[in-house]
Amino acid sequence: MSLAEKYKIVPLLTSANTGAGTDLDSINMKGAHKATIIFTNGATSGSAVLKIYSGATEGAKTSALPFRQAYGGAAIGSDSSDVLSAWANVVAASGLTLASGTYGTKMQVFEIDASDMDIANGENWLTGEIDSAGTSGITHAVAILEMRYKENRAATVL
Repeated sequence: MSLAEKYKIVPLLTSANTGAGTDLDSINMKGAHKATIIFTNGATSGSAVLKIYSGATEGAKTSALPFRQAYGGAAIGSDSSDVLSAWANVVAASGLTLASGTYGTKMQVFEIDASDMDIANGENWLTGEIDSAGTSGITHAVAILEMRYKENRAATVL
């Protein structure tokens, strides 16, 4: 079974100028256990803040979620760019400050458990927010979902 048959691969953000602030595409997590979101960053300046939310509808940012984060050991294209730092837990309310000196030109990996979402209130949608006042840089993002039911060519979650 291929990777694409075991997991759902979802493009979330392409060549976004984070200086304008942006939201990632929302993901309906109803059929998923976990989302792993991979950022690849170009050169950045300033310190954007990343927060992850659940909501009852696409784009809704109702409940801030905790998540885990690790990042590459060097700039993309360099030796050790694929060696991740130790995992760090991020507090939902404050999010993660994406300081350019730490994360610029590096890969970042974020993990979000669906069990942390407010499912009791129908919050099945996951949305990432980059609040970037006074910053600049280009970011791409792709999610890999661990689905409850594995199948080839699974239906859209967007």
